[in-house]
Amino acid sequence: MTQPPLPPRPTRRFHADDILSGRVNLDGYPFRYIYVQPSTGGAMGAAFSFGAQIPNEVDKVLTAAEFLETRGWEVVNFEQGGLIAHLRRRHR
Repeated sequence: MTQPPLPPRPTRRFHADDILSGRVNLDGYPFRYIYVQPSTGGAMGAAFSFGAQIPNEVDKVLTAAEFLETRGWEVVNFEQGGLIAHLRRRHR
């Protein structure tokens, strides 16, 4: 007897713009660890502007991390000069 396929796992990667705009709500998220990065368009724009947009993208990631800290998450680490934030949910 075959078992039914497992539902897809939720992603652990989220874009800062989605968090800041409210398109993503992590209140019921089932896992403890996530990471936040710029949107794909923002990262590509930063790359093609020879880094001129990087401070803006870092600011979005930091702002999203600060917002998530008000929702029960805590920053574990920043990578790539602040372009990636690793967070974990605090114990409830």
